[in-house]
Amino acid sequence: MARIFLVRHGETLWNRSFLYQGQRDIPLSERGREQAKRVAKALESQKFSAIYSSDLKRACETACEIAKFHNIDVACVKDLREINFGKWEGHSYVELQEKYPAEFSKWLNDPFETRPPEGENLRELIQRVVDFLKKVVIEHQSEDVLVVTHAGPIRAVLMSILELGAEHYWKFKISNASITVVNWDDSGDVGGDGSFIIKVNETAHLE
Repeated sequence: MARIFLVRHGETLWNRSFLYQGQRDIPLSERGREQAKRVAKALESQKFSAIYSSDLKRACETACEIAKFHNIDVACVKDLREINFGKWEGHSYVELQEKYPAEFSKWLNDPFETRPPEGENLRELIQRVVDFLKKVVIEHQSEDVLVVTHAGPIRAVLMSILELGAEHYWKFKISNASITVVNWDDSGDVGGDGSFIIKVNETAHLE
């Protein structure tokens, strides 16, 4: 089985302000850069066969910090981006309730089928993330791989392994610079007998 280390990027100023970032290319904050160094140190002794990252700055910066200890080039790819929130990016939860009350309520109740204006729904996020990681797993069978991405894609992987519905999407807390580890069946089937969760949202290295 392939073992996938899923790391969420470090903090950004938009994280601190509780704004929906989506695919806006926001860099790490000063605190986020420190978090990236800490998660890099925590993974220093781990051997990876490859390092993949979302191509957004906050993820690439985090991945490159980790890669310093491993002499591996980071492959930054679009498929590992956060969910596209479209016109909602840059707004807070409260602002969205005020500006898009009907659309936002519909999305919260049915994120699998509802898209933010000019964005994508949860089903589309899960599809692109899982499809990409299936290829990674087949290429790196029985190897350890690092994937630096966002909270949404990490939740998508956990939901796919557990075969959960959309109502469970927000039940997983995925903190900045946290480590989540899963085993993924070498067949590429995320729901296969060889797929299971090892750890979720480890943050001891940040304390």
